[in-house]
Order: sequence, then structure tokens, then C-alpha cells
Amino acid sequence: MTGDPPLRVEQALRLLPDVDALTPLRAFLISTSRTAEPDRWEHGEEYRTVGRRFLRLGDLRRRIPEALGRAQAHLAALYEAVLEALDYERAGNMPGAVRALLRAGASEESTGRYQQAHTWYAHALGLSEALRDRRPEVEALCALGRLAVAAGRPEEGQKEYQRAYALADAELDQDGSIEACEGLGDAHAALGTWNGAESWYKRGLRLAEGDPRRTAELQHRLARSASARGDQDTALERLGKAREAFEAAAGPLEIAAVLETSGAVELKRGKPADAVTRFREAFAALRHGGGKPPLEVEVWLGLTRALMDQGRWREAEDECRRGEELAIAHNLTRQLGRLYVLLGTLRGAQHDEDGFVFFEKAIELSRGLEPNLRLEGDTYVEYARFRRSLGDRDGARGCYEHALEIFTTLNHSAGRELVTAELAALPPP
Repeated sequence: MTGDPPLRVEQALRLLPDVDALTPLRAFLISTSRTAEPDRWEHGEEYRTVGRRFLRLGDLRRRIPEALGRAQAHLAALYEAVLEALDYERAGNMPGAVRALLRAGASEESTGRYQQAHTWYAHALGLSEALRDRRPEVEALCALGRLAVAAGRPEEGQKEYQRAYALADAELDQDGSIEACEGLGDAHAALGTWNGAESWYKRGLRLAEGDPRRTAELQHRLARSASARGDQDTALERLGKAREAFEAAAGPLEIAAVLETSGAVELKRGKPADAVTRFREAFAALRHGGGKPPLEVEVWLGLTRALMDQGRWREAEDECRRGEELAIAHNLTRQLGRLYVLLGTLRGAQHDEDGFVFFEKAIELSRGLEPNLRLEGDTYVEYARFRRSLGDRDGARGCYEHALEIFTTLNHSAGRELVTAELAALPPP
């Protein structure tokens, strides 16, 4: 409207200092931004990323009460957790107090505030270490392990989960032992050490015998591990077992997760049309289950890859942009970075040199308020392939070297081996 010209998101964010009080506003500002209408795009607008979306200050001002309401609801949940912890302590129930603090950390984690979540979990761990009941300590260690793996620090997560497993095993805490086994498998998977991942998942599977839901979760993890090792037949067999168990003990969201993995397996089997079918089925299951934005974005990532494998570039970009909208609306920063990597790869497949803007934005997101070295390393690998496909040998080498440095820092052996091999395959100067 006249008199209220749009402002680019990147311009708005540049003006905001990095202080905790403005964190909810930052997220709200991004999630409520909009793209231009296609017939009003400026030159180059087709390469837009989240920073090039726009907002109108009048619209933002009118929606500030909504932003405040969300922030207050989140803060109220944290305060309620503290009051609950105090009630438990007054009643002499310190395990209950520790679990209340862990729930507060989980609330922070669910919004992507990993550093704040870590503070809650670490505080809960310190209190739990003085208790005779060791199960809250196991829960706190598992929470810290999960957080570290999600934040791209799998070695740190591995240490936390190892402590949790040793403690749970000594205390005959079966639930804690299973959770620690799952977490140790996840940490090994994040490091690319698949034999270690499978060993821990199978140990957890033995402990979970008789529990259909935990059995299904572990079969699903084992399927992903088999697929990563290149054994797609075993992956499909395990996915069948996971789906059967989930149908008996869970709901459509768990089924959607299995279908998403099934689509990824079909892609690796060289059957993109079958993969598209699985991903569409996953969307249907998500709708039936009421939706789950992080999983839905994963399905869009997979569907985009499947369409790219069929050379359906326009459809692939359209689906990826739908995933982008959801990731922005729910502040899913890491998945947003992966979507931009895909958009850059898509442009590279069409020999479009301007696709570099998507990789640059993905790198920026990986270094943001909640840095993730693993995402940055993976992004540099794909950026190198993009540069290589355009004949830019020096640019590709620089990206590979950045990735190698990151994977070395993370002690990610599979990543180092991959990058070393692709560096060696670069044509000589």
C-alpha cells in the first residue's frame, strides 16, 4: 500500500541487535514475511532466499500482539516448569523437580533455542547427580546427548549417551538403557560410522523386546542405517517390520516417517517414480495425523530430489519452495539451509551459475544464532560439486578444502574420506 513500502528481511535483521529479548521478534519477523507476487518480481527475484522476502511495518505493527502472545506463552510455560520444580522440592520429591526442569529444556529445544535448552539440561543434570535415584540423571544425560547430536556435535553427544548407558545399565533402568542405545546409534550415524550405529541399535532392539513402539523405532533406525551402507533390500525389509509395528502401536505420524524413509530408499534404488509415490503417501499420512512441520519439510526435501532425478526441474523447484514456506513459518533454520542447498543443486543441474546465492545463504544459516558445523560441512561439499559442474575447478577445490577442515574438526571419518576422494578426482590445473 502507498506510504508503507516493503522492507527486506535482511535489512530489518541487520538493524536488530543480537539480544535474547529480541529473539522471539526475530523469529516472528521472518515467519510473517512474504514473497513478492511473480508478476511483480524484480530482476533476479527468482533467486530469492529468506533474506530477500519482505515485510510491511504496518502489518508487523498490527501483529506485534500476536508475537508478544507467543513469547509470553513460551515464557509462561518455562515459569510454570520452575514453579512445578519448586513444588516438588518442597514435597521432598527432587526427582520430580529435575524432570520439571528437563521439560523446560525440552520446550526451549522444540523452538530451536539449543543454547538455552542446554543451560536447562545441564542445570538439571547437576541437581540429579546428588540424588539416590539415578534415573533422572540418565534422562538428563540423554537430553544433553540428543541436543548435541541435533546441533551437529555428535562426538559430544556420544560421550553423554555413553555415560547414560553405563549408569542405566548399572541401575537396571531398562527404559534408560534403550534410550541411550538409540542415542549412541544416532551419534555413530551422525559420524558416519554405520557398524557402530547398527551395533547399538541392535542392542536396544534386544532390550525393547515386547515393546512394539520402541521396537518399531529401532527397526526404523536400522533401516536408515542399512540404506546408508548401501543395502537397500535390507532397508526395505526393516521398514516393513517398522511399519507393521507402528500400525499396531502408534499413529499416522510414525507411519509418515517410515514412508519418508521408504521414499529415500527408493531413490537410492534408482526408482524416482516409486519414491514420488512414497513421498505423496507420506503427505497423506501427515494430513491424517494433524501435521508435523519438521517431518513435512523432510518429505518436501525428498520429493524435490525425486523430481530432480526425473529432470522435472519446474515441479522440483515448486515443491522445494513449498517446503521453504513451511520452514520459514516454523523457524526451522537447519532444514531451510538444506532446502537452499537443493535449490542451488537444481540450478547447477541446469548450468545456471547464479545458483551460487543459495549455497551462500545456506552457509550463512549454518553459522547463525545456533551454529551447526555439520550442516556447514555438508553444504560446502554440495557447493563444491556445483562449482565443479560449472567447470570452476579452483572454486570447487576451495569448497572441498573448507569441508575437509570442518569434517576433521568434527572427527567425521566418512565425511573426510568422501571429500578426500572427490578432491583427488578433480582434474589437474
